[in-house]
Amino acid sequence: MKKVISFLMAAAMVTSLVPATAFAAGDVTATAKVIDALERGKDFDGVIDAANAPELQLKVTSADYATGGSTPTVDVTVSLDGAEFTATDAAGFAALVSAPAAISVTTKEFAEDEVTYTLEGQFKKDDVLAIDLISKMTKVSVGKTATVSVDSKMAKADDLVYASVLDKGIKASVKKTVSVAVDEVTEINSKGLKIEPSVDDSYAVGTQFTLKLSKGFEFANTTVTGAADWAIDGSEATFTAPSVDEFTLTGIKVEATSAKVGDVATIKVTAKNVGTASVEVAKVVDYKVGVSVDADEDVPVIYSGTDVNNTGLTDDSDHMTLEVTAEETFPGAWSMRQGFNFTLPEGVYVTDVDVTEAENFLQNGVAVGTTEWEAAFKAAYDKGDYNGFTFAKRVFDDVNTNLATDPASVTFKLQLVADPTFEGDVKLGFEGALIDKQEVTVAKFVKPYTVKAEQNDVIIDYRNTSVQTPITITEAEAGLWAANSVFTLTVDRGDMIQFEDDATFAVNDSGLELKDEKTKDGQLAFTVKGESDEVATVEIKDIALFMQRNVPAGAYDLKAETAMSTAYDKQAIYAADGKDNNIIDDVADYSKVVKEAFINVVTSGRDNDNLFTTKVVVPVGEAYLMAGSTKVELDVPAYISATNYTMLPIRAVSKALGVNTNNVLWSAETKTITIMYAQRIITMVVGQKTINVNGSSIPASAAPEITGDRAFLPMRDLATALGVTDITWDAATRTATLNGGK
Repeated sequence: MKKVISFLMAAAMVTSLVPATAFAAGDVTATAKVIDALERGKDFDGVIDAANAPELQLKVTSADYATGGSTPTVDVTVSLDGAEFTATDAAGFAALVSAPAAISVTTKEFAEDEVTYTLEGQFKKDDVLAIDLISKMTKVSVGKTATVSVDSKMAKADDLVYASVLDKGIKASVKKTVSVAVDEVTEINSKGLKIEPSVDDSYAVGTQFTLKLSKGFEFANTTVTGAADWAIDGSEATFTAPSVDEFTLTGIKVEATSAKVGDVATIKVTAKNVGTASVEVAKVVDYKVGVSVDADEDVPVIYSGTDVNNTGLTDDSDHMTLEVTAEETFPGAWSMRQGFNFTLPEGVYVTDVDVTEAENFLQNGVAVGTTEWEAAFKAAYDKGDYNGFTFAKRVFDDVNTNLATDPASVTFKLQLVADPTFEGDVKLGFEGALIDKQEVTVAKFVKPYTVKAEQNDVIIDYRNTSVQTPITITEAEAGLWAANSVFTLTVDRGDMIQFEDDATFAVNDSGLELKDEKTKDGQLAFTVKGESDEVATVEIKDIALFMQRNVPAGAYDLKAETAMSTAYDKQAIYAADGKDNNIIDDVADYSKVVKEAFINVVTSGRDNDNLFTTKVVVPVGEAYLMAGSTKVELDVPAYISATNYTMLPIRAVSKALGVNTNNVLWSAETKTITIMYAQRIITMVVGQKTINVNGSSIPASAAPEITGDRAFLPMRDLATALGVTDITWDAATRTATLNGGK
């Protein structure tokens, strides 16, 4: 007996549970269908016994539920129309039911045409419950049917036909439909077109059959196997029945003569004086290659900045992506005349490729499989400079006129690592000159920790320059940091800015234990002694800096080095094979910055009379300027004001001076421009002909202006504030120059 009824009962059970033991609403679903429906001729006596009984099946499609202290129970009602169960009591009917071992079935109510069951137990996805529909039809004249219905909130089905009385007729079927491209020829499924009588004696040997293709398709071959007197005329084919029983026609070829992409080829089978049946045999697809992943699989989550062994973490994930399949829609669609690429986001690297399946590819006329594809992946990753896969032209044989029977496809997984600063979805791109650009999400990276820090504006004080805000490091999840994992924090330009020894380390109430909290070689460091029970946070405060007096003004970043990132640097890269570029550190160009502009030095250690010495050339009206030999692109060009002064956009000031954007400020409320350069703090107000340098007012020749919602300041007055006296104007070229003699 088939084991499908258990599926049905599981679904019904979900909907009838009492509140204390009920599944959460919507957490259990099922589908219902009849297997092996019975069709009989006009002489049928209506008895459906164990030898020919159809089966009612329900299969659990979702069983994600929570239960209370009691075992879940549910009622299922199964009713017949046009028939009655042969069983005479509840016990007899129970013998028709099968269910998984974890589910018990008891009869609650019994009648000849309707039975209610109570199910009790634990249900899971793909559970199947089955009832053999052993019964007797109440009426057996031609055209009468017997149907079964299921009453359940989670699995409801009405009037499923399981037995029919027919005069005569035919049925037609194929195992599956095939694909065909526009103007191409394809052979219908290799198992052939199966034709069979609906009831005994429907047709005799020699009965004339006609096959009629739907609009846009024609038959393309003059002979087939299994048919007598086969003849075709465009979209029609005729033959005579070789048998009174079922028979199969193989080798039928169909051409998409005028059909469009998406059209379906349907064959209407007609047996003269018997009946007709229709079956879909092919679908028109575009010439293309598609890339896909299993939509039912969860996207794997991987920690960034770690090697494949997750050194420094307790996580045991394998860094493998979802399984990816690249497949032709139609044989020959994947042209190898041009190369193609699989691309990855910047900062994501491959450490291994596992090709699990490769079908219908040739190399030099010889069939190839996973081994050849893995070799091709290695060569492509090397050629892609370890940023992605660049496959060469004709890596496998190109399309020819003798197309393969089945589409070519390759299925693979990637093992990935990602830079410490990378976070988010990994979208694998697929593109090429003869391939539509597309992408699929194959994995997701999250950071094993986050660092929170604020910008600190400081003035050089040689020793004990106070950092006013703390640094907070937070674990991504409880217990993630492994014992003996080391964390080290450094300020950029560690030769000139270092941490002092007075910082304190505090851990939240998470169970995390630290050791070796200290400042070493100007860096803040600590080691995990014991793993956390809750998400851990480490706060570092009372931070002070030792700063060289000649440190330049500007912003300095905070960087983090950990046990994870140290192992990540040494991770072997895919396809290295002993070459110079054989580990991540050889190929990666990434930053370990966790906070940009953590320290912003407002004043430099020295201020000479000739403060700004770079030669700056400003061609008026052009979207660039030259600062020394560097071309600086501008989003808006300089212009000449109504009073004949060269006006520069604020953005150009920071670019030309080489000043961090944090040190060129604009206040919309007061319409004030502030520039912090070396030991000078320069302020100018829109509409005012005055410059303030370190609090002292200097008369200006022109005032800053607002043009097109952008703030501009006069170049000549900026030069004055910077101590520049070498200012020239070339009227012929409309070019202003600072420090032209440099």
